[in-house]
Amino acid sequence: MIVSVLPIAVNEDAEEEFVRTFADIHVFEHSHESGGFHGGRVLRPLAQGEPFLVVAEWESREAYQGWLDNPVRVELSAALDPLLADHVAQGGFYEEVHRG
Repeated sequence: MIVSVLPIAVNEDAEEEFVRTFADIHVFEHSHESGGFHGGRVLRPLAQGEPFLVVAEWESREAYQGWLDNPVRVELSAALDPLLADHVAQGGFYEEVHRG
């Protein structure tokens, strides 16, 4: 299993709308339907000006790539794009080595 961590810079005046829209368009549900998605969460920054983080667990890099290539993801991104302060850069991949 791998963990993807995606920083997303959201316009200051659009943070609540970003949270609401992310939930309303069912991003994680669509990710699950794409295959290989184990779960995820959205983390809101406590410090002003820091990006939100979308942290998700995937069966493999290939499963994550399948999500990136999914046309549904493009449609969902279009709903979020007006709320973003910057283009979403590629996130990082991690593997869990310890859990408490």
